[in-house]
Amino acid sequence: MLTIKRSGRPGAPITFTAYPGHRPVLNPKTAWNGISVYGASHIVIKNLEVRGNNAALSLADAERSSSKTDPTYNTNCISVERNRESGAYPHHVDIIGNLVHDCAGGGISAIETDHVDITNNHVHSNAWFTVYGSRGISILTPRDTGASDLRTYKIRITGNRVHDNETKVKWEGCRCYSDGNGIIVDTTKGDPERGRPAYNGRVLVANNITYDNGGSGIHAYRSQHVDIVHNTAYLNGRSTRITTPYANMFAHDSTDVRLLNNISYGRPGQATNSASHNVNVTYDFNVYFGGTAPETKGPHDIIADPRFTAPGTSPNADFRLTKGSPAIGSAIPLPAVTTDFTGARRGAGTPDRGAYRFGTAAGAATGGRESVATGQTSPDGANGAGAARGSGTTFGAAGDDDPGFSAHGGREPLAQTGGSDPVLPLGIAAGVLVTGAGVLALARRRRP
Repeated sequence: MLTIKRSGRPGAPITFTAYPGHRPVLNPKTAWNGISVYGASHIVIKNLEVRGNNAALSLADAERSSSKTDPTYNTNCISVERNRESGAYPHHVDIIGNLVHDCAGGGISAIETDHVDITNNHVHSNAWFTVYGSRGISILTPRDTGASDLRTYKIRITGNRVHDNETKVKWEGCRCYSDGNGIIVDTTKGDPERGRPAYNGRVLVANNITYDNGGSGIHAYRSQHVDIVHNTAYLNGRSTRITTPYANMFAHDSTDVRLLNNISYGRPGQATNSASHNVNVTYDFNVYFGGTAPETKGPHDIIADPRFTAPGTSPNADFRLTKGSPAIGSAIPLPAVTTDFTGARRGAGTPDRGAYRFGTAAGAATGGRESVATGQTSPDGANGAGAARGSGTTFGAAGDDDPGFSAHGGREPLAQTGGSDPVLPLGIAAGVLVTGAGVLALARRRRP
């Protein structure tokens, strides 16, 4: 429905957002994508709703009619990908504060991209009818733009609420049921068969809440240089179609991946994590509960009930911590992640594990379309995204109890935030596009 081919400029991205006072809804029905960033760079997609056509489709019809060539059952909500005509690879794309739901294909996907922020989105009820094995949020074979430094995050997936994503139709790649994950970082080691090189940047997955997805809550697959920290995953792996269910939160066939300060609450019988084909993958400072015994544990991992406020599978399930939770005051400080899912400041000493800081206000518990990842204030009064860029903070802890997490097994800081354009306010509209009853505004503003 909306295909973006025109790029912004460094420091002056083109922003697609709602015109003040309007709440436009993009409702793709027979398009491949609701919003497609097609080889464009320096783009911001912010505070929009993309609502797919799942309500008008049925599983029986999808099993009978879904194919690789028909977009009806494969529509993605938001897709970022290479322009196949020009060969241009997209980079510096921010997807912030959107409501993304009910698409037959994937929720938010970024393929062969770099410098991507997927932040503060509510992503649910996607991937039901596609033959492509889709997910809620996915990064697939990213491609370096310019130099890479393992001390700097170039791709960030932060502060998202992701649930009810499941593949109910067989994936055409294996003629089997697969994927339907909440969040996946996929094949950053490269895919030689497709001519896709290994990605040398670093990926941050932090402060996300993933629950009741068909596949995993969060995982890294055939990937490297990924940090999965301060997330909460609850009762994922719900699909009864997948013969080998996914673990709740894990890395597989990966290298240089760290899973720290997370809460993983699994389904009965569900795998908790994985040690399969991993090299230099660290699990530590996590809380595990439910599911099977972890395949591997760090010295500070614990198995105990995290004591959530009101967990469940509804859009407003509440995963804040209650008094007495073992997650309170037991995490390792990570200076690059100083706020929680709501934007509340984490403790400077021993913060809390999981996506929420203990004591977060009830009104901030639902997540979704508002901006919640950092302490910056956005025009609508919510905590804005993007303030962490360029902050120069390091990921890793100093002090007597520092376990020495680092990029290569040493004790140097692990990573920095930064490496992308700042998220800019609306500014002056350069043009408008009418979509349904709402108005979509395009804006470009130079960095002050």
